[in-house]
Amino acid sequence: MAGDDVTHAVIVEAMGVPVGIRAEGDVAERLRQQWSRALTDRTPEAVVDLEGLETLDAADHDYAVTTRVTLAALQATAGRRVNVHAGALADDAGRVLAFVGPSGAGKTTAVSRLARDLGYLSDETVSLDHRLVVHAHAKPLSVVLDPAAPRRKDSVSPDDLGLRVGAAGSRLHRIVLLHRGDDDSGLAPVPASRAIAEIVDQTSSLVHLDHPMRRLAAAVEECGGVWGLNYREFERWADEVAALLDHEPQPAEPWIHHPGGPTAVPDAPGAWSRVPWRDAVEYAEELVVMVDDQVRVLAGLGPLLWLALERPRTPAELAAHVQEEWGEHPDADALVADALAVLAEQGLVRPPA
Repeated sequence: MAGDDVTHAVIVEAMGVPVGIRAEGDVAERLRQQWSRALTDRTPEAVVDLEGLETLDAADHDYAVTTRVTLAALQATAGRRVNVHAGALADDAGRVLAFVGPSGAGKTTAVSRLARDLGYLSDETVSLDHRLVVHAHAKPLSVVLDPAAPRRKDSVSPDDLGLRVGAAGSRLHRIVLLHRGDDDSGLAPVPASRAIAEIVDQTSSLVHLDHPMRRLAAAVEECGGVWGLNYREFERWADEVAALLDHEPQPAEPWIHHPGGPTAVPDAPGAWSRVPWRDAVEYAEELVVMVDDQVRVLAGLGPLLWLALERPRTPAELAAHVQEEWGEHPDADALVADALAVLAEQGLVRPPA
């Protein structure tokens, strides 16, 4: 296909973004079949080509195409959406159950199983706008069709798999972190601070958002908290997980937003200061801080010291502050020194020049 002409390209809607795929002939027909749920006649906002994929077999080729489409949609929505590596299903009321986890965590398995009763939105990416509406990414699913070749995964349309259609405009309602391994203890609430840190690890372009920690904290709160699923085989827990849509929300964890900004310049010898941070949210006992694209969860002395460094202070001043808050301690100076060293190693505070 020459030039920028995409008139005959396969055009799919990915996360609300029309993406053109430069494909022709049998390849185009195969991709149209796989992407049947997402085909659109909208004018593409992004275009992907198949350069470099010619030598791959069909399974690897089609998986690579899906990856390129996903990346194009992620780039198009960067700075506007919270994009999370997650699967998503919606019930008839438009309530979305999302499964967050890295590759291999079991998102496709969970989505395929529950899509017998719930509508399929994605097994790859949850793209959230500021209202927590999930913009569907109804991509083909990578599934093993031949048990004799378990390492080969083919791209199969959700239509061919008989998955129900997820309603447009559905909103995020419950979040599950998938932890597949030897622990088969099932569902358990995850503290908001820890959940945010785990979700951040599965996000794309979060740094381009205004107040990213505040957006995640608000999403966690509105969704009634976050659950973790520790499991070996999803089937054992499928019904219990689906029931989360009607489960009572967890008690809300109050939080305080600390928007990022320039830090004060130390005006006293020996004073420590904060490193400029992008965003932070404070919970009762923990603090989630984002510096550049890194997120740290602080506990123990960490939150107290970081908050006290709203203005630069010396270790002696910090030790005095800690004892005012927590009571006298004979090793206060040493404990503060150790905690400051850890915060500095994490890139959150700056020692005296």
